[in-house]
Amino acid sequence: MLHPEARAYLAAMGEPEVVTAEAITAARAQMREAVPPPDERVAVEHVSDVDAHGVPCRLYRPRPGAPVALYVHGGGWALHDLETHDAFCRYLADASGFALLAVDYRRTPEHPYPAPLDDVETAAGWLRGAASAMDVDATRLPAIGDSAGGNLVAGLAVRAPRAIDLQVLLYPATDRRAVLPAEDNAALDARAMEWFWEAYAPGEVGDLPEVSPLRAELAGLPPAVVVTAEHDSLRDQGEAYAAALAEAGVAVVAHRVLGQVHGFWRQPDLFGASRSTVATVAALLHHRY
Repeated sequence: MLHPEARAYLAAMGEPEVVTAEAITAARAQMREAVPPPDERVAVEHVSDVDAHGVPCRLYRPRPGAPVALYVHGGGWALHDLETHDAFCRYLADASGFALLAVDYRRTPEHPYPAPLDDVETAAGWLRGAASAMDVDATRLPAIGDSAGGNLVAGLAVRAPRAIDLQVLLYPATDRRAVLPAEDNAALDARAMEWFWEAYAPGEVGDLPEVSPLRAELAGLPPAVVVTAEHDSLRDQGEAYAAALAEAGVAVVAHRVLGQVHGFWRQPDLFGASRSTVATVAALLHHRY
């Protein structure tokens, strides 16, 4: 059953619009217009834009010396950016006590695979070396990603298992060939997801293990936290990835948020489940670090 907050969210969304390359610029502008104004965002001790070997990033540091995590935003590899996630990254840094390096990776359809994943890998490597100069602790480096960002974090774990020490995945896309369920897709329908996938990983590229991590050899990957939403078209592939990690001997925590839909994680002003999930993820991070 949908949570009342999820029902209200879907009602406000209306019918999902068809995503096209021609409409992408307008869709991005619309996403930016929907973010909270600056005076309604959480204050963080230090926020700055940085250059990670050519990849634009933004550092959120709640206190000097804080442990740091890489943050990789979602948005179908195409829509979101640092600005759409700024309010949430501030909230997450403040609520968790972790500094975040948010990655402004190149987006599709202008820059398909491997560009977004290359940028995430570059930023992770840069963060390891630059942490001391930014007064953060990257001794152990978790990476957090939502939706398409979760795919990129999992893809990085497959490509370079030692690049990160923990993968925290919020309703990740893990399988290009997965058939999405006919129900529970109001917040992310099959047509939109097909366009996102084809723009990121066209044709046989979608079968590469670092593009579809569910199809990869998973033994030896970093531990994982996988969060799914009950009424999300990506739920099954996210949970299948968690199960496959466990089968491969990887330490994994899987958590399904009941009553919720795709996109709830990054909207703490709308969803109590966002706030409680942030608290859960923060507790898991501190338990490991």
